[in-house]
Amino acid sequence: MSAATMADVVMPMGLPCGRRVPKGNLRWYLLRVPEGREQSVCDLLKRIIPGELLEDAFAPRKERWAKRGGAWGLETERMYRGYAFAATRDVFGLAKALARTTAAAELVGEFGRSWMPLAPEAQGWLEAAMDGEHVIRNSVGVIKDGVLHVQMGPLVGQEARVSKVDRHKRRCFVRVCDGGAGFAETMPLDVPSKS
Repeated sequence: MSAATMADVVMPMGLPCGRRVPKGNLRWYLLRVPEGREQSVCDLLKRIIPGELLEDAFAPRKERWAKRGGAWGLETERMYRGYAFAATRDVFGLAKALARTTAAAELVGEFGRSWMPLAPEAQGWLEAAMDGEHVIRNSVGVIKDGVLHVQMGPLVGQEARVSKVDRHKRRCFVRVCDGGAGFAETMPLDVPSKS
């Protein structure tokens, strides 16, 4: 498969697709699961599938600012409704194990006869941005002379990736991957002051 063809392959929600990898490399694969049951299905899979086939299964979440009763506060929401990630070094073994279970989870991102993992750049960025509970927390920053300076949170040092800041809704748009299909994510960002 040519690089140009591979760059056009994307998963649901526009997630960038990586290349096939040899057995032994830990990669994230997208799972389709029932909406609203993402984390419970992940917990079940971690109990019934051996650790050598499934190192982790999780439904990533992120904080977001919401106005309730006239006051702003942080809430946690699922990032991808109806989807979760499986971290494995053996996707073919995992696919066989999933087929033998009654768990409502299936691998997504099949291209030809193999499953395509999440692009390494996106996987690395998400790993760095999430905490130990697989939640992307709020960041806090200031804008001085038209330049964003993030002072706290997962976006510290990531200012160059921020393409747009919406101070009113307390969020920003972050370029996770460039090139190929590209990928951007909406992130919580509180910018209380601008000068």
